[in-house]
Amino acid sequence: MKTIQILAFLLLTGTGFKCYCQLDTIPVYADTLKYTALDTTSIDSISTGHFSEFLIPGNNGYILSRFGPRWGRMHYGTDIRMNKGDTIVAVESGTIVRSSWGTGFGNIVIVKHPNHIETYYGHLSKFLKKKGEKVKRGEAIALAGSTGNAQGVHLHFEIHENGKAYDPELVYDFKQHKIRNEARQEESLSVVHKLLRPKGYANKVAVPEFYSVRAGDSLWKISRKYKISINTICQLNHISANKVLRIGQPLRLY
Repeated sequence: MKTIQILAFLLLTGTGFKCYCQLDTIPVYADTLKYTALDTTSIDSISTGHFSEFLIPGNNGYILSRFGPRWGRMHYGTDIRMNKGDTIVAVESGTIVRSSWGTGFGNIVIVKHPNHIETYYGHLSKFLKKKGEKVKRGEAIALAGSTGNAQGVHLHFEIHENGKAYDPELVYDFKQHKIRNEARQEESLSVVHKLLRPKGYANKVAVPEFYSVRAGDSLWKISRKYKISINTICQLNHISANKVLRIGQPLRLY
C-alpha cells in the first residue's frame, strides 16, 4: 500500500467523478483505487467548544450518587464506582493546584484548566502528582480509593467554574459515555447550565435549581407552583410520593 498527498484529486468511479478538496494523505491500493473514498467528518460532529475534548472521568464507571441534595445537605459532585488502585487521569490538561488531604474528601487532587475551570478528584488512595506540576489530558494523577468520608471505593468528581460547583452531568452523559452536545459547542459552564435549565415558569418566575421546603409545603403544592410533576421531583431527589418533607429540606427541581 502506498500513500499520496492530495489537494484536489479527481477519482473516476462507476457512477462518475469523486472530488477530494482537502489536503490530506489517503491510502492507495493499486487494484482498488477506483473504489476508494475519503472519509469525511459530518458537520454535526464538528466541535470547537472548550469541553469537546474532555475525557469521561472514572474510566466510564457506574454512577453511585449524583450532584444535588443528599441526606439533607448538598452533594457537589458525582460519585463514580471504581476499584481500589484504579488509575485516575486528568480529564483535561492543566496544573495541579492541590494534592493533599481534604476534610470529607480524603486525599484530593484539584486540577486548574483554562477558562477558569477546575476539576476535583476525591477519596484517592495514592497521589501520583504534586502541587504545581503540569499535566496533560489523560495523564495519570492518582489512584482510586476510599479515604475520607467514603462508603466503599469510588471517585468523587467535581467540576467548578470561577469557584462555583456545577453538576458534572451538564457536561457528561455518563449513560452514553460521551460529552453532551450542548456542552461540546460551548466555552462556559454557566452558559451550558442556562441551555439545559427547564423551560417551565410560574408567575413569570424562573424555576430554581433547588427549592428550600417551607412550612405548609407539600409535593403537590410545589408541583403546582413550578409546573413540575410530582414524579419528576421524586426521581430527582430519590424520594417517594408519600415522603414527609422537612422545613429547610433542599429539593432539586431540575
